[in-house]
Amino acid sequence: MSVSILTDSNYQQMIADSKKLLVDCWAEWCAPCRRSTPVFVELSEKYGNENIVFAKLDTAINQDAAGAFKILSLPTFLEFENGELKHRWTGADIDRLRKEIIAFTK
Repeated sequence: MSVSILTDSNYQQMIADSKKLLVDCWAEWCAPCRRSTPVFVELSEKYGNENIVFAKLDTAINQDAAGAFKILSLPTFLEFENGELKHRWTGADIDRLRKEIIAFTK
């Protein structure tokens, strides 16, 4: 399953429509974000399905959504279940990223 793109215009609807939504908040200039992206994409292909949506939010372009999520550090990962933010974490620790995503998809 491919990674969806969150924008200022679709993020609220995507949250509302997704049973589980995992968002990678990133920016092009962020080196740690570029390191974590391949792992996020790999895990989206392995674990993404009709019940678990993986999405990326470019915070440099979509500042309204980034502000709504109170993004202060990059990368920041957000886990939503049934429209509610359940968990968030920051940083590009690849081992933690894998563990968090695997736990979220169970």
